[in-house]
Amino acid sequence: MKRFLVVLTILFAISFAQNNEKHDPRVIIENVRIYRLTKELDLTTEQAIEFFPKLNELQKVDREFRSKQQQILGELRILVQDSAPDIEIIETLTRYEDIFKGRVERQVMKRQELRKMLTPNQQARYLIFQDEFEREIKRMIQEVKRLHPR
Repeated sequence: MKRFLVVLTILFAISFAQNNEKHDPRVIIENVRIYRLTKELDLTTEQAIEFFPKLNELQKVDREFRSKQQQILGELRILVQDSAPDIEIIETLTRYEDIFKGRVERQVMKRQELRKMLTPNQQARYLIFQDEFEREIKRMIQEVKRLHPR
């Protein structure tokens, strides 16, 4: 059963990697995260089959927000640079607030879907894992920057 789960995890990792360059650090980090998350949560095969597509949907919400966010920030830069009227800036700021609220609402919905798939213990371990993994990645990035300054 564990061997099958490892194989399943590898298949998920490969499917994620196919859309990206093989040596992209983000892909490598994501593959490591999937592997470690599978181990940490001790997911059953059934849970893994449901969990990772939903997790991917949650990540898609973030990617879509960041894309829209960058677009609006670009518009704001131009508006500020061109000394645009306040009303134009306010309209753009309001659009930003709207996409931010939409992101939060969609994240809450997707997280609720994830929670339904996991036991309370797994839910707690998921949150702890996410926090620790993000901190670990940030520490690694800082270390790389420290060792290889521009």
